[in-house]
Amino acid sequence: MQLVAWILLLLPVAIFAGYPALVIAAAATRPPRRRPPAISQQPSITILIGAHNEAATIGEKLASVTAALTTWRGKAEVIVADDGSADATAAIAEAQGARVIRCPRGGKARALNASVAHASGDILVMTDADPLFDPDTVPALLAPFADPTVGAVAGRVETIGKRGRFAAADRGFRRYESALRAAEDRLFGCISADGGLYAIRRALMPLVPPDVTDDFHISTAAVAAGYRIAYADGARVWEHSIGGGRQQFRRRVRITVRGLTALWRRRALMNPARTAWYAPALLLHKVGRRLAPLCIPPLWLVSILLAAQGSLWWALVAAGITAAVGVALAGAAGLKLRGPLKLVHGAMLHLAGLSLGTILFLAGRRYAQWTPQKQP
Repeated sequence: MQLVAWILLLLPVAIFAGYPALVIAAAATRPPRRRPPAISQQPSITILIGAHNEAATIGEKLASVTAALTTWRGKAEVIVADDGSADATAAIAEAQGARVIRCPRGGKARALNASVAHASGDILVMTDADPLFDPDTVPALLAPFADPTVGAVAGRVETIGKRGRFAAADRGFRRYESALRAAEDRLFGCISADGGLYAIRRALMPLVPPDVTDDFHISTAAVAAGYRIAYADGARVWEHSIGGGRQQFRRRVRITVRGLTALWRRRALMNPARTAWYAPALLLHKVGRRLAPLCIPPLWLVSILLAAQGSLWWALVAAGITAAVGVALAGAAGLKLRGPLKLVHGAMLHLAGLSLGTILFLAGRRYAQWTPQKQP
């Protein structure tokens, strides 16, 4: 039973801490990738924004995009893929100078697929409707494409200020992901990109199935075609944290189900004979992260049994899990948490969403329609 307990304990630690530490340490021994000289002629780009009922944010979003395009010398267009919005999203976007492709409500994937056909850019810059561009985001995001082995580029997503109950946890998670992507970029390329900001060569853009996380499916099309996903730390967008615990939990469940569906569709990339070191990294970074939280309930039960046999260590482990669950329940009940307790609540909510999403995926649940989460 001791062996089982240690396996259940160390597996999540290896996935969430061991793998990132190993990759970051290995990357530290490697020099940064040498970027080829910038090409003399800037490629044409299409900035594509998926939107559904985003009247509250689309104006500010497009204003930040317009400001960022002042530093881009190449040809650029902005397209808003409107997924059947019932508010003024389309009208506001058109007033801001964007081209709007109006689609009946059918999910983000359908709207993106319909809108890509109207894009003229050699590079597609994909971004959500709420993250705001930094002034230097566009040239920073496009610079890695000077390397012909790069098929897609992942940008950096940051959390704005202190707004929202989970802003601190979101900032920590964003930094964790950014450090991991930067390390992966030095070694074998990023595993995938964040939907807040990324770019892909137009020739590699796939048809997006309705039941997957579109950012993963689109960005990994580059790897499937034999290219690398680069990381551009200087290409940044800023977004607010989702404030409500229920919203955070539902979002995590939905993303987990859709993410595992996307992983299943891209399972060929987990073959080391095809993608070399990218394959085990994909398994650890994406698959392992979703399966590891399932170890916690059996770990708690086994720890209680070992504690009953007189083990102080496993009594402490059982007590720690019990305390963390208690904090999560207290936060869910509306109790105001401060400091580290807020981080514990956010982490437990994240792990619970991963667990339930994995169980629902294995049970056959799929989400085909995209519903953005709003600030409460």
